[in-house]
Amino acid sequence: MTPAVLGVLLSGLGAGGAHADTGTALFVDNVAADCTDTGPGSRAEPFCQIQPAAQAATAGDTVYIAANGPRYAPVTISSKGTADAPVRFVVAAGNGTAVMVSGTQTTAITFSGAQFVDMAGIQASAGSATALAFANSQHITYRSAIVATGLHAMPDVPAIAVDGSSSDVALTRDMVTQSGGPVFASAAGARDITLSDDHVGTARGGITAVGTTGIHLAGDTVSTVCGNAISLTGGSSGSVENTVVMPYEGISCSDTGTPAEITVDAASAPQVTEDYNAVNPLATGVDYDWAGTAYPTSRALRTGTGQGAHDLDQTDLTIPPTGRPTENSPLVDSADADAPGELPTDYYGSPRVDDPLVADTGTGDGSYDRGADELRDPFKVSGIAMAPYAAYVGVPTTFTAKVSNPWSDSLAGARYAFDFGDGATATVSTAFATHTYTKATGSGYVQPAVEVDRADGTRLGTTGFITIGVTQPPGPDAGLSCGQDPSQPRTASCAFTATGFYPTTSDRITFGDGSAPVTVTGSGRYLTHTYATAGTYTVTQHLTDSDGRTATATTEAVVGASYVVTSPKRILDTRHGTGAPRRPVGPGKVLRLKVLGAGGIPASGVTAVTLNVTDADATASSYVTVYPDGTGRPAASNLNFAAGRVSPNLVTVRVGGDGYVDLYNAHGDVDLIADVAGYFTNVPRSGARLSGLSPLAAPVRDLDTRNGTGVPGGKVAPGSTTTVTLRPASSSAVAAVLDITATGGTASGVVTVYCGSRPTTSNLNYRAGQTVSNLVVTPVCGGKIKLYNSGGHVDLVADLQSFFTTGGSPFVPTVPTRFLDTRTGTGAPAKPLGANGPLTVKVAGVAGVPADAHAVLVNLTGVAPTTATHLTAYGDGSLPEVYDDSLAAGETRPVLAVIPVGADGCIRIGNAHGTVHVLADLEGYSG
Repeated sequence: MTPAVLGVLLSGLGAGGAHADTGTALFVDNVAADCTDTGPGSRAEPFCQIQPAAQAATAGDTVYIAANGPRYAPVTISSKGTADAPVRFVVAAGNGTAVMVSGTQTTAITFSGAQFVDMAGIQASAGSATALAFANSQHITYRSAIVATGLHAMPDVPAIAVDGSSSDVALTRDMVTQSGGPVFASAAGARDITLSDDHVGTARGGITAVGTTGIHLAGDTVSTVCGNAISLTGGSSGSVENTVVMPYEGISCSDTGTPAEITVDAASAPQVTEDYNAVNPLATGVDYDWAGTAYPTSRALRTGTGQGAHDLDQTDLTIPPTGRPTENSPLVDSADADAPGELPTDYYGSPRVDDPLVADTGTGDGSYDRGADELRDPFKVSGIAMAPYAAYVGVPTTFTAKVSNPWSDSLAGARYAFDFGDGATATVSTAFATHTYTKATGSGYVQPAVEVDRADGTRLGTTGFITIGVTQPPGPDAGLSCGQDPSQPRTASCAFTATGFYPTTSDRITFGDGSAPVTVTGSGRYLTHTYATAGTYTVTQHLTDSDGRTATATTEAVVGASYVVTSPKRILDTRHGTGAPRRPVGPGKVLRLKVLGAGGIPASGVTAVTLNVTDADATASSYVTVYPDGTGRPAASNLNFAAGRVSPNLVTVRVGGDGYVDLYNAHGDVDLIADVAGYFTNVPRSGARLSGLSPLAAPVRDLDTRNGTGVPGGKVAPGSTTTVTLRPASSSAVAAVLDITATGGTASGVVTVYCGSRPTTSNLNYRAGQTVSNLVVTPVCGGKIKLYNSGGHVDLVADLQSFFTTGGSPFVPTVPTRFLDTRTGTGAPAKPLGANGPLTVKVAGVAGVPADAHAVLVNLTGVAPTTATHLTAYGDGSLPEVYDDSLAAGETRPVLAVIPVGADGCIRIGNAHGTVHVLADLEGYSG
């Protein structure tokens, strides 16, 4: 039994002690520092054990025994009180709820020659012996306690034994358990023995009386595993009423024979009254054995003997496993209130109550239930509801008691006592109360609770409570995010939220470009804004609530032009006078190239173009810088070449205000060729060809004829076309960005990458035996592209870097800016890059690149490697098995690359062999 349950039992200890304390108070405490078994037994100097107190106690004395200490030693009670002044043994107030007297092979509590003794709440426990014994004792009450024996008790050793010279013994509201023998046994000659409102549990044999005069069982609950539950034999007399008898739940009996739950032999039958009981037999037994005849049911007993006129059996009900009555059970309000020995309270000391949902079939006022437990009013307070759903400082919170009242009791005049958990209380006549908390609980909490009492002060149900934290009212909180639909160039689409406890009174959005704030209070949660120029802008939401509190949220909006892929068209060739006079570009000269309105590029609305720029017939090693017309020439290069070689490179460049771009040649004379691959527009339009950049997390090699990746292995033939299926596939792809490499050619030639009809332009020029690469932007047809080879037999490699998709991110072209030069120490130490690890270069924050940029467009140049090598640029993770720039020993060669930005705002550049200087020029970024 738990201390809480025992506490309920002990709460009614005074019920059996109708006599006032007229004698001396003696004290026992086995943990007190000043205890002594030879002392006076005072409060200041208590006895250590019960035995000396029992020996010292005389009529009218009360022995107070301290609880919750070690178990007390076995005791023999021989005290003699009188009818008007009994000797009392009780649990000392304030010392807990359980006093345990324990023996192993010795009886724990023995009443020997005792008279007029009342013992309450003192538990008796024994291992293999009887726990509680009465010998030649009269007028003894033992109540509200637990009696138990252990697993090793012999089958013939009872937990409670009354000898034949004892009389007037009352065992009330006790819990008695026995694992071996019977729970209770009274011997021939015992008289006037009462067991009422007890819980009895036994493994083998229950309550037995042999030749006992006046034994009365009233309102007990008896659970057995094997053997008879109640057995009155040898000419015993008395009554068995209001008792529930049931098999012990979940344990089977291995004994043979056919036990009965109630057995009365022929010598006792004429002197025993049996009625108002409820019997569920063992699986192998019967309900009754009366005068030597077995009766399987109460109906059979009634017919055969006239006994048990009001008994219930398994044909009338199923007794719950606990033996306790439940709502609408026939056990409720059906007992005999006048049964000998019946108490006005149940096992817990609770008074009898009438269940209004059940018809009264018992005697008296009809409020008595069968068994040891009375079904109490199921009214309860199961908890508390609160509104609002959380408790806030300064905000009234209403708490409502969750009341369950199946009996529909009248609650007129009921009082609801609320405890709000912060020291404040309120007692009201309604089921709800409102409270305003004045401070937050921080990391702690409060537990608001409520108790409900009737007008007469009777407590109803239980106390309900909840555990809550008290915080400041939430918010205001602003939420903001912005992106760009490629179909709406330079237009930010922003979603915003405004949350908090108090209503929003002001909500404004500023877009970071100097435009007037937009008031969005009470509007939808979405708006757009078109910027005058591409770039990265800080958008801010300013929020105010009705309590005067404010909040802001900021986000970066990256807006730019949308990409339009075109079929390659040649708009510049100084060899033939296309787009410029028919003559080479001299040293230090600038060629102005008109791009708006040329090669399918619109005459307006274009911010940048993507060109494949190629040198031819150079007379000296040099480089070309491509930049917007009308702006200062940047310290960067787009095309590096040597005399006598042809070197293409893809370039993305902003268009000058007059529709021109400039191409600067540093040294010697050179013919320049430029083929349009696409352009960026700031004119809104619909259609699948308007797109944004969608970089891959890492490049993917989709073609390598050297090992059969993508197509059967082997060099492609002159004049052949190779079809490549792109992986990963993208249903929204408008164009693909690939690094194309030619290597090991048997003769010089060009490679043209396309989709649909083959154009007359080229993307990559190669010489016999040379390894050369170039970035290509090409339309995609059904997830495929084509590579045409004009020259000798050659191996081709294609590494997919990115897509332009209808749902991609905006691209922002920048003024070409050199952010890495290992020759001068720009962006990295001034030393060549070796092959022993990647070079990490910061790009976030460089030339306006935002911290959360997805990718950067970089012109990557390798300068004078000590041996043939290749460069690979990437973001996070390990070095991909692809490359961007292939270099011969001593060669200087640029290549455009789309490089994902790592989580640390950096890109990484790996060198395969030897050492090489590396340059990197920023041409734009994707937000």
